[in-house]
Amino acid sequence: MGAAYLVSFKSMEVYRLNTVSKAEPVKQDNLLTWFRWLKRWVRQIFTKGRTKQKPLKVIERTESHDELTSLVFVERDAPGAVGTWYMFRRDNPRVNLLITLDNLAAIRLALRHHRPQGMEMSNFERSLVHQDPIIRTHRISIQWIVKLRSSRTVFNLIGTWDADLQGDSFDPNSKAITIFRLIGREALNLPPIPGVQWRARMAHFPWTDSMESYARAVLGEYHKSHIKKVLTNPMPVSK
Repeated sequence: MGAAYLVSFKSMEVYRLNTVSKAEPVKQDNLLTWFRWLKRWVRQIFTKGRTKQKPLKVIERTESHDELTSLVFVERDAPGAVGTWYMFRRDNPRVNLLITLDNLAAIRLALRHHRPQGMEMSNFERSLVHQDPIIRTHRISIQWIVKLRSSRTVFNLIGTWDADLQGDSFDPNSKAITIFRLIGREALNLPPIPGVQWRARMAHFPWTDSMESYARAVLGEYHKSHIKKVLTNPMPVSK
């Protein structure tokens, strides 16, 4: 189900990027930067004492057929954020499946806007510049967020991918949101398997196959999403 890593919630600016140490592999730098962005948002909604934080805006809430599992579509205030869903079971609300959908072009624009004049692009920003003729429009990340009784939070990555979820659509994000609404509802209503826990079922759900299938249904049967796995073997985020 991927490597688990602990997160401590210290203050961090959204655009604080690693531009000094160039010895680290680019992919590893991208990984740490990407999860720092997600960590900042998770710190706001999944930790205790949220009274001073902006209330979480719920856009849509869907219950499974057996009413044991909930899928919540929420607003996420982050550069490039398009769609954010989390899923949990009522018998174990400390374990949440987080699905995030981001627009890569919007992230590039935000990074460019907040980069100090004269400073070179960070590895993370450089990685978002297309280096091949294949256009990928969105980044999808699926992971577990487990809230421990000690107040710490554990992230457990299932996978992160880039894909073309816009196709020929004029609107950059509407089709991508539709695709992941359909994927989320399919995962929400998976029939139980005797002896297999819900978390194991979600970790082995065919996320990329479903993404390709629904993309063709929404964007046309000849659409190719060019799904590319981005991050593997994550290192612990700074404690």
